[in-house]
Amino acid sequence: MLLAAVVILALVLGGVAYAMTRANGDVKLQLAAIDAAAGLGGANDAATIFQRLLDQQRRDRLEIRLQEAGWYDLTPTKLFARAGIYCAVGAGLGGLVAVTLHLFSMLGLLIVVALAGFGLYRPFGELAGAITRRKTEVRRALPDFLDLLSSTVEAGVALNAAISVAADGMKGALGDELRTALQDVRLGRSRAEALTAMAARVREPDLTTVVTALVQSERVGASITHVIEELAADSRDRRIMRAEELAAALSNKLIFPMALFMLPALFIIIFGGVLARYLTH
Repeated sequence: MLLAAVVILALVLGGVAYAMTRANGDVKLQLAAIDAAAGLGGANDAATIFQRLLDQQRRDRLEIRLQEAGWYDLTPTKLFARAGIYCAVGAGLGGLVAVTLHLFSMLGLLIVVALAGFGLYRPFGELAGAITRRKTEVRRALPDFLDLLSSTVEAGVALNAAISVAADGMKGALGDELRTALQDVRLGRSRAEALTAMAARVREPDLTTVVTALVQSERVGASITHVIEELAADSRDRRIMRAEELAAALSNKLIFPMALFMLPALFIIIFGGVLARYLTH
């Protein structure tokens, strides 16, 4: 009973901590993104045991990954605290399973260690998945944004206003980052600095290429309309190439499902009748 009570308490505390760390609003995310771009992320963290376990280099790398995932309101300290809570919850669940099944041996210890390790790894696995999904979302939305931006600029709208119009029509990570960059401009940053900071936060190669081209064209005085049209065409071509690569790799990925599921069924259809006749005689 005592162990069950401890496990239930750990689950409740873990859920509350998870909800508190994930709770965020649009305004909070924008302000956190601006602070991250200005290098102010994590300035309010207290000197806790999780900070002492991390050197500055590891903290910097983890902060960069948190920015890539769009988790601007989450600090390395909070992420490690979440990992510690999940580890404790996993160990408690493992102990509960071991006691329930009466596994007071090496197997029970392995269950506890495995669930604790899974809980410890889970926040970092979620972080890696969030980074991959966010970059994919930005990469897929980029051609549509460039087409909309090109049409708006050709209509005679200034670039800042055109970016604002295009951002209003975009949803997801790219729209959020564009609105954050525009908010950054309103707070006094130049457009080039705001776009460069956005590219540094997202760290997606296609977006970085677009931002670099826009900034360079503005510095040398090139035609923004022509540059945006070329960027849009190039982005569409890259999206088509990625789709073709995924389609070409699909046949290789289907080999194992076919071997595991289709071939046994085919053997049963071909040899099942012969085997049944042989067994009945």
